[in-house]
Amino acid sequence: MFVNLLIVAAIFGYTAWVLYRHIQKSKKGACAGCDKSKTCPAASSSSLSCCGPSGSGPAPGSPYGREA
Repeated sequence: MFVNLLIVAAIFGYTAWVLYRHIQKSKKGACAGCDKSKTCPAASSSSLSCCGPSGSGPAPGSPYGREA
């Protein structure tokens, strides 16, 4: 019984921590909360998100884009 309570407490604790971290990152904005905000070419342009102007993929000319 005690082990079950510890497992449930660990699951709920981890869930609360992940939600808290997500909310804190989302308050910073799209590029500020992104892991690649310092190296992403879209972060320095006038786009609205780190995924490029359309928000659906990497920025044009990004080394992370797909080859055609």
